Amino acid sequence: MHTYKRSVILQLGVFAFFFFYGIDNIIKSLVLPNMVFSIIELVSLVLILGVGLFFYFKTPKDIVYVVQKSDIDKIKYGLYAISIGLIVSIFSSGLGVDTTAYQYINIATGAIIALTGVVGVYIGVNIFRNNQ
Repeated sequence: MHTYKRSVILQLGVFAFFFFYGIDNIIKSLVLPNMVFSIIELVSLVLILGVGLFFYFKTPKDIVYVVQKSDIDKIKYGLYAISIGLIVSIFSSGLGVDTTAYQYINIATGAIIALTGVVGVYIGVNIFRNNQ
């Protein structure tokens, strides 16, 4: 299959975001958030967003990459895993489970989301390497 290089860069940004979202979910379950933690989180998010947008808009629009069907399928399953993790996280917050179970569920869903984000970034880097 063919895709634009910009799409691969966008994919890297999305999966990197989900990696940091999963890590943030785990940290918030383990550590009481305070103002310093929130400021570090916000600065990191703005920095990652800025770098991602810079590379996205710097990339020419007409470069096409060849992507194997297996990579597309892995990306699809990764997005399914992320959405399942997010749905479980949303439902667990609304079910009224006790705090210990809620923390365990948040840590588990955060780990699923973060690991899937790492796998997605790895697949995107492999797509770049295969097209050089």
